[in-house]
Amino acid sequence: MKLIPAIDLKNNKVVLAKNGSRDKYIEIPKNIAPSSSPIAFIKHLLSFHHFSTIYLADLDSINIFNSYGNKINEIISTYKHINFIIDNGVNNYSQINIYEGTNYKQIIGTETYIEYKKLQNNTTTKYILSLDYKNNAILSKNNEYTMLKPSDVICMSIDNIGTLNGPSYKNLESTKKLYPNSNIIVSGGLRNMEDLFKLREKGYNDIISLTAILEKKINYNNKLLI
Repeated sequence: MKLIPAIDLKNNKVVLAKNGSRDKYIEIPKNIAPSSSPIAFIKHLLSFHHFSTIYLADLDSINIFNSYGNKINEIISTYKHINFIIDNGVNNYSQINIYEGTNYKQIIGTETYIEYKKLQNNTTTKYILSLDYKNNAILSKNNEYTMLKPSDVICMSIDNIGTLNGPSYKNLESTKKLYPNSNIIVSGGLRNMEDLFKLREKGYNDIISLTAILEKKINYNNKLLI
């Protein structure tokens, strides 16, 4: 299995997620991590484990799309050996893949994206679809995301983020029904190794998390993790 740390940025600082309520996210406290600078924070994460992929969300841009004034280019150029998956709240096709470097993939989030037909017609565009669930329903501007056939789909259970309440298996089953041939990436609620074992049994191999990582609920010596 692959464990993917999630980093949320607000005002170019790493913030701590809580119940998906972004207005309540706070700069990560020093008793949890030595720095809220994203470059230093990633270095801290790498002291836990040799993570090969990191999820990176620009919350300011998800709120109002902005391709400037963030640290994403600096982050992906500093850590060229890491593959990033980036959610910057793109609304339309022209905003996709605006960053330098080749070590990242664009997230298309149903919460913000609109132009699915253009995405469908440009089959060479590499992306990861994120189904953004709130109250067990997909947040979306329209339902044209159903026409896509992505290789990878994130099941983003926003209500579970930062809670340690466990993954939403209801949302995972809904995602699997919509995209039976896609690799489904789990996000939200991971508590411990027992959750990882259960997810593995159900066929899920890629898990996005941060709280369980920072609270040291994960045994990286277990052969389950790559």
